[in-house]
Amino acid sequence: MLSLAETGVSRSNRILLVLAALALYVGFCVVLTTEGLLQVTGSALALMLGGWIVGFVLLLFADEVHGRFDAGALTFARALWCNLGVVFLAVLVPSLLRLLLLVVPLFGVLYAALHLSRSRMLRIAVITWASYLVCDGVLILLGRGELFFEALTWVAFTCMLAAMALMASEVTALRVAFDRRRERLNEAMEQLSELAMRDELTGLYNRRYIMDVLGRQKALADRGHLSFTLCYCDLDHFKRINDRYGHQVGDRVLKDFAEVAGSVVRSVDFVARLGGEEFLLVLVGADEDTAERVAQRLCDRTRFLTLIPEDPGYRQTVSVGLASFRPGERVEDVIQRADRALYSAKSEGRDRIVRGS
Repeated sequence: MLSLAETGVSRSNRILLVLAALALYVGFCVVLTTEGLLQVTGSALALMLGGWIVGFVLLLFADEVHGRFDAGALTFARALWCNLGVVFLAVLVPSLLRLLLLVVPLFGVLYAALHLSRSRMLRIAVITWASYLVCDGVLILLGRGELFFEALTWVAFTCMLAAMALMASEVTALRVAFDRRRERLNEAMEQLSELAMRDELTGLYNRRYIMDVLGRQKALADRGHLSFTLCYCDLDHFKRINDRYGHQVGDRVLKDFAEVAGSVVRSVDFVARLGGEEFLLVLVGADEDTAERVAQRLCDRTRFLTLIPEDPGYRQTVSVGLASFRPGERVEDVIQRADRALYSAKSEGRDRIVRGS
């Protein structure tokens, strides 16, 4: 009842449940008064009960005052306020009903264990215990209670509250452990999701993920939104690097080129490694003129990088085939046109950019 919003209950249903619970509580108090079971006058009960209800409603809707309270403090105040209201009522009823009512604050402590830290839960238990002790003492001083019975009831309530606090501490520990494990699981799932879309060597997107991206971009372009242009890239004579310098050097060249490719595009664009020395740039909202300028920057930066420290004079080049998406065509078709353009760039001498037809 105190934080049903956290459990997914809608705001309107939460209000109805709270009003129903308050109505039951008020009805219970009215019945006790009617039967003469409360050691207080009707006006005094109305004053106390009214004050408790007003305080409860204010606490219930205090989350509407943004930034004034945190969720933990509100839950603490609500749970404590409910416990205090029950304790004050318990000392006003006959002995047989009191023990029954004193069970309710025990569940308040257990509720706190499900939502609050152990220290806050223990504070609720201690304040609840102290409030009953004070109320019981006042009752004895006013001559409204029998000393032996009140002492016996206080000892019983103390034992029950201590036992519940101990159980609630275990519940809190289990909840905290579960939350930590869930956080670690979420982190692991995020890492797995990242690994599933990234190329292990270069950190760029992999083939499977870029195909999903192209499917989404095609859907947007077909609906009249931003189109896209592909830059199909292939490192020239890459096999020579592996044969002459080894695969370690080849891997380093791929990673360095991946950094260069990422540096020439915008944040809205995508860069992927398709496999081997083949890469794909997806330039969102770019026409072929814009794509050619991007590809030219990529060629220039690649050509002037010192990729192989063992051979400072070595210069790596890249060939690029361009193809802009045409509305209605398949993703495979635009990739094929970019691939044919790349083949032409290779055939014409490499280290060049060719537009697809």
